[in-house]
Amino acid sequence: MPGFVQKNRFLSLDYLRGFFIVVIVIDHLSRWPSLWIVLTGKALQWVTAAEGFVIISGLLVGYIRGYKNKEEPFKKIATILIRRGVLLYIWSVIATVIYSAIIWYVPLQGGAPSVPYPTGDWATLIHDTILLQYTNVWVYFLFLYAVFLVASPIAIWLFRQRAAWLAVLISLFVFIVGTITHSKAMQWQILFFIPATVGFYLPTILARWSRIDPRQRQLIKSWTLGATLVTMIISVITVFFPLLMPHVSSITNMLFDKDTMSFARVLMAFLWFTGLFFIFKKFERRIAKRLGWLLEPIGTKSLTAYIIHGAVLCVLSFFTVDTESLIINSLIALVAILLVWSIVRTRHINKLIPR
Repeated sequence: MPGFVQKNRFLSLDYLRGFFIVVIVIDHLSRWPSLWIVLTGKALQWVTAAEGFVIISGLLVGYIRGYKNKEEPFKKIATILIRRGVLLYIWSVIATVIYSAIIWYVPLQGGAPSVPYPTGDWATLIHDTILLQYTNVWVYFLFLYAVFLVASPIAIWLFRQRAAWLAVLISLFVFIVGTITHSKAMQWQILFFIPATVGFYLPTILARWSRIDPRQRQLIKSWTLGATLVTMIISVITVFFPLLMPHVSSITNMLFDKDTMSFARVLMAFLWFTGLFFIFKKFERRIAKRLGWLLEPIGTKSLTAYIIHGAVLCVLSFFTVDTESLIINSLIALVAILLVWSIVRTRHINKLIPR
């Protein structure tokens, strides 16, 4: 796939990751009705931006720490991954405590997610946050990412031993156990470690892809995009207009229940991610020209944007009230996006907050 990697960066993935962060910001703002519903689906569709964000993270860990660093000593790579995981764990604790305190004591007239503890119950809050029994929804991905990074040296070691098949089997087994025990981390890890496996073999995959007849490549893209579009449309109908397809809606509501990560949801996440990637790759130059100024800084500093977006939402919720106005809600969401963008572009921001 010529031009997939430029200047050692995956440009399409940077733009796509930036897009996912923008969607997450809008959904966490939760001001509806809004014109942005066309873009986000209110995080109610079969698959959300969160799944795509996890997939990209796993893919890049497999490629960068697995493939690109394969000549580095394993101990060095394992140390980097574990330290990174610990750092994100610390930030998940810090952010959860800070955001919970703000929600407790600051009058956020525009609304905010509830904290499952009585106001001022610091002992329980800190205890449960440290033990990863509670993480604020605005930084929930930090908890997942921290756990996955600490566990990822096992996958990297298996990749180096040419036992990627075993890494995949372990991920599937953990997913099944997580489904039985209702452990979200054990369920979500499949969206990280399967892409990590792909990331490790990405150069080989791209080389084989380039050797496929162009007409066959186009056919694969067309079928993937068609399947993505059709399932997205059906998702919109079953979620927002269930009476149009009542029997289908009853089945899909169970298959894609947001309280669990079903195997159907996993497969759909991979399909939609692939379809979106093909779109972003095809229109990469247009995206760079028209939206690159927004998506690239947010995408390349995605964790910074993710960590600080809760602070932006708190500020907006303090100064604005919840309203039924379509236009006002749309404008507030736009302000939220631009504030996050401006902060991640602040000089030296990553000396304080990880990128």
